[in-house]
Amino acid sequence: MICHNCNLAELTSQVVENYHYLECGLPNVTLKNILIRTCPNCGMHFASIPNISGLHRVIAMALVKKDSRLTPAEIVFLRKAMGWSGADFARKMHSTPSQVSRWENGRIQMNVSNELLLRSLVAIGQKIENYDVEEAAHLADFIPARLTLDLEDRKWKKAA
Repeated sequence: MICHNCNLAELTSQVVENYHYLECGLPNVTLKNILIRTCPNCGMHFASIPNISGLHRVIAMALVKKDSRLTPAEIVFLRKAMGWSGADFARKMHSTPSQVSRWENGRIQMNVSNELLLRSLVAIGQKIENYDVEEAAHLADFIPARLTLDLEDRKWKKAA
């Protein structure tokens, strides 16, 4: 393997050690026993991280289950884990892109109901590819405001 930084040297030096995984956008993730290769020419380090999608799923589930509120960096991580752009996230959370920006930049804290919705969506792993807020609003036209039921011969049925 050739160094991606200097393109001059073969990455022959390698060691297995713990790796501070800043590339995920979170400041507190450490991966144990990761193969690290070092360029003998420029000194650049390269981590060999297998199954990154599986790794990100485990990180996401740890965030979903944590007791404390989500931090802005964790909200960004979870949004990206769901495959959403900022605009997609805003639409799916019934919010605005500017509101999402404020959550993700820490200017305001995400409200509890939105945080619970985000955690739930991540927990069930639903990326909700085709959910559209405008379509959902039209569904209200088809749902009766009141449902009346009658008991006839010990069986419930919809009243006429």
